[in-house]
Amino acid sequence: MADTALVLGGGGLTAYAWQIGVLAALAEAGIDLGDADVLAGTSAGALLALDLAEGSPSSALYAEQINRERAMLDVDFTFAMTVRYLWAALGSRDPKTVIKRIGRLALTVRDVPETEVFEAIGPQLRVSTWPQRPVRLFAVDALTGEPTAFTADSGVDLLHAMSATCALPPLFPPITIGTGRWMDGGVRSTTNADLVDDCARVVVLAPIPKGAGASPSAATQVQTLVSNGARAALLTPDRQARRAFGRNPLDAGRIPAAAREGLRQGTAQADRIRTTWQG
Repeated sequence: MADTALVLGGGGLTAYAWQIGVLAALAEAGIDLGDADVLAGTSAGALLALDLAEGSPSSALYAEQINRERAMLDVDFTFAMTVRYLWAALGSRDPKTVIKRIGRLALTVRDVPETEVFEAIGPQLRVSTWPQRPVRLFAVDALTGEPTAFTADSGVDLLHAMSATCALPPLFPPITIGTGRWMDGGVRSTTNADLVDDCARVVVLAPIPKGAGASPSAATQVQTLVSNGARAALLTPDRQARRAFGRNPLDAGRIPAAAREGLRQGTAQADRIRTTWQG
């Protein structure tokens, strides 16, 4: 069993910014979650996990967000796309059925080639190969509904793995890896925290505490970890932070405010997180 894991949730540009604000505040308080034995992420959280794994200090990543020094992914998830996604996500009370419905939606995206996903995600990566530190990038097979954690040992190049965890339908098509067609892990869970059940101490940052419809909440998954013997803590945005996010998680103009709110919450929650992380 690994000792510590940091789980970073999805949710777009504001999710990345808020989480790095939290991590910067905790590092300032002497709690460097970036030193976790396992760095795990979904979608935007996967990008942050990779940034931490390749050695970027949280303070530098925070400064990038505040000063808008890093060009983040610029896409337009339209109202029509939102309607199609919600139609699939809200069509059943059974989580497995929901994932299958979203998988079918993903497979209908034929007017966007997979190469376009690579072209969008590639510039976001600071490295082209897997880092030496353990990283898990969560994705779901659109054909079967089964989740996976892509790692350096999966035999998958980093660009394909990162593109898969960011392939949110119907914006992007699923990514072909082996016999699977892989889509954003956030269609199953905003954090996929239950997939680090081999770790003894876990901190989960969930910018979106729960996805639409029947998907399990981050709180439920964290409770499952605790029930199985792990020591785990969950941090989610409070009302003030959610106001700073706005309604569009891909609004780059909201990045500095989201990062500052993360810094505020990380400072306020440092003692609680320290108890989980350091004992």
